[in-house]
Amino acid sequence: MKELTDREKRLLDVLTGVGKSAASSVPVLGQAIAGWDSYKQGTFNRNVTSMIRHLAAKVEDIDGLLNDKYFKTDEGELFARKLLDAALDNQLEDKQELFVNALINSPASPQVDELMKLKFLDILRHLSRASLIVLAEMHKMFAAQVRGPGRKFDPITALPLVDSGKIAEKLSTKYDPYLVTSAIHEMESQGLFSRTGEWRKNITTGGYMPGVGFNTAMSYTDFAAKFVEFITIWEGANNSKNSES
Repeated sequence: MKELTDREKRLLDVLTGVGKSAASSVPVLGQAIAGWDSYKQGTFNRNVTSMIRHLAAKVEDIDGLLNDKYFKTDEGELFARKLLDAALDNQLEDKQELFVNALINSPASPQVDELMKLKFLDILRHLSRASLIVLAEMHKMFAAQVRGPGRKFDPITALPLVDSGKIAEKLSTKYDPYLVTSAIHEMESQGLFSRTGEWRKNITTGGYMPGVGFNTAMSYTDFAAKFVEFITIWEGANNSKNSES
């Protein structure tokens, strides 16, 4: 790659903020950079205020939550840092409340291991708000059929199949069918659905092996259900009492 000229390096310094003092000698550019700094700071302050309001609306003792023993572990600290980085990102502002829900739920979610919690943050980052709204509707439809550790389900009930056409038709009184099918494809790309409808524990090895599955059809999985529950405040969740410290 061709090296930058001195002039190009100076321009790069200005655009990345290194050369702000030098840029101040050029009135228009200096004003633009100062305005950008002010805008970014104002946006950050607004996002912090918004996050605090979301927390206050859901948790009585915010200090108690943030001082939970979970956040004092290396894993909890890593999770909190990653979450706050996303929750305060202006580009993800429309999903801030869901990040706050994940923050609240994280200390009291033993069924979700640390690696899965980090993966859920990545999925939440990448899914559009429209897809998350459709996913919430799908969870209402399928949650009772999902099979997984600790879940109550009727063993003779069929697994929840993700048929985009049927789901789009069912939700068509609320959302455009093309929007629904697009959202389902987006969720599928994030690994929320699988051809394996259930993983069963091997009592000999302690590991898991594929249970019921399909050749081509996709199933709404325990993984998808856990993700929805992790980013949602539901009845009985830790929304008013913090965990033991």
